[in-house]
Amino acid sequence: MNKVRLVYCGISEVVGGKGMAVVQLADAGKHRALSVVCDGMMKYQIGLRQALPGVSERLLPEVLVSLLRDNVGMGKFEICVYNLADGEYKTVVQDTETLREYPIRISDAILLSLVGDIPMMMEESLFIVQSMPYAGHADRLAIPINTLDTKKLAIELQKAISEEDYRLASQIQDELNRRKETGIDVE
Repeated sequence: MNKVRLVYCGISEVVGGKGMAVVQLADAGKHRALSVVCDGMMKYQIGLRQALPGVSERLLPEVLVSLLRDNVGMGKFEICVYNLADGEYKTVVQDTETLREYPIRISDAILLSLVGDIPMMMEESLFIVQSMPYAGHADRLAIPINTLDTKKLAIELQKAISEEDYRLASQIQDELNRRKETGIDVE
């Protein structure tokens, strides 16, 4: 399987998103970018490390990474995003020596990658389908609707209808129908 190395490019709060934020990741050459939705707590955790780098040394993720680095070595780990199902990127931390995998939320994996300097990879064909051309620090970021859970999609559908954005409402409805037809109905 071919993989693309992902690099962190920034995080933005979703206006009217009730604590939601979007993390932007790109390929190493910054040709294409990927938007990942995360919650307000993860936005806070990532922002804390950007705004006050020295403060985080005593926080739990940094302490655990230090313990791992001192006792096992961090060079043998890699984060791999290998699929998208049920509106969620399927992600694992992989021990590259034993090939043992540890499932993790993608937002937590992003934080772990930043804290532990662990390479974050994505299956190449998934990256090509889910990414868009890289636009630097754009004012607006696109979020693929297939990465939102069903509950959020239903809320966004109602919002699109109330704002009379029927094109978006139609796209969201198509995604909801596709999930019902395939049995993917995440709450």
